[in-house]
Amino acid sequence: MSQAARDTIITPRVVQAWKDAGLYGVLLPEHLGGAGIDDLTYLEIAEEIARQDASAGWVYANHQTGTIFPGILLPEEAFRELIGPNGDGIACGSGSPTGPYGKAKRVEGGYLVQTGPRPFGSGSQYADRVVARVALVDDNDIPRLDDKGEPIVVFIWVDRKNVEWQHDWNASGLAGSGSGSYRVMPHVLEEKWMALETVHNFPDDPVFNQGFWQISGLHHCGVGLGLGKRILEEIAKSTQGRRRGTIPALDEYPLFQADFVRIESLYQAARAFVFDAYREVWSATIESRLIEMHSIRVDQAALYLTRVLEDILSTASLWAGSDVIPKDGIFARLNANARVAMNHLLVGPQQAVHLAPPLLEEWRGHDGV
Repeated sequence: MSQAARDTIITPRVVQAWKDAGLYGVLLPEHLGGAGIDDLTYLEIAEEIARQDASAGWVYANHQTGTIFPGILLPEEAFRELIGPNGDGIACGSGSPTGPYGKAKRVEGGYLVQTGPRPFGSGSQYADRVVARVALVDDNDIPRLDDKGEPIVVFIWVDRKNVEWQHDWNASGLAGSGSGSYRVMPHVLEEKWMALETVHNFPDDPVFNQGFWQISGLHHCGVGLGLGKRILEEIAKSTQGRRRGTIPALDEYPLFQADFVRIESLYQAARAFVFDAYREVWSATIESRLIEMHSIRVDQAALYLTRVLEDILSTASLWAGSDVIPKDGIFARLNANARVAMNHLLVGPQQAVHLAPPLLEEWRGHDGV
């Protein structure tokens, strides 16, 4: 078992190594201290990290994509302070649009904020600022309402010294990702760390302007591609010259060869779909022609990748034979990691329900030419 799995979070040395290698802030534009890379280059980096270790890939993805969101929602002063002069500051945590919410009450110096346990804190132990959502309340702790009569709920980013991790999960997969619940302890938070108002004109760069769902998709696509690649590598090694029953060498057996060609093709197709979708998103953002269909294609590519990963995993596990038995073996880890990654809400099969209507309408609009 790795040190990360024992500690349930990747080691600080790994995070520091990424920073030393210039892998932090890569999505940030150069004028904010980052590398200014595009989505496709990021996906190649994330794929390789997740190929080496899925938990590490999950944390890296949370750190990189999670730090983009406060750039969209917070004032310039706060975001520049968060990322620091080298662009390697980290923000992440549970930004789920659903509850449980905390509360924020106006007091001298800002807002008194606190939350109950929020799930899905992967990688947040290394964040400079941890995200949460709070409902604004009045002096009597009664929720403030918007024009539609709904509670006013806002994102906040708090210093990690004011966060308490619950260590309440024993994850079956992605065991080194630090997943679990955390709560924001009561403290006064300056307004600049709260998304109280819409930020205009800063920062005006493609990585921020491409949209929330596209940024979220980068996380899942990078990890999924890395897992798929590693599974193919391991089954290619596992079957090399290996006898199974009356078959003297699995890698020379026609049935295995046909299956390997099929799942390798699925991986290549899914990878091409993801890269094509993000290439078009990036171009459309730069050219100010971003439309809903760009977001739909990204979601569709991520969903397809997840379904492909299921097929690659099950087929490889079948041919791996006794290599799947050791609970600390590579196939057991890949299976556990992939199952958890595929279970995430944003790549669940229910997403197809949201994608189908606009895709059907798109195809109905074709005239056959």
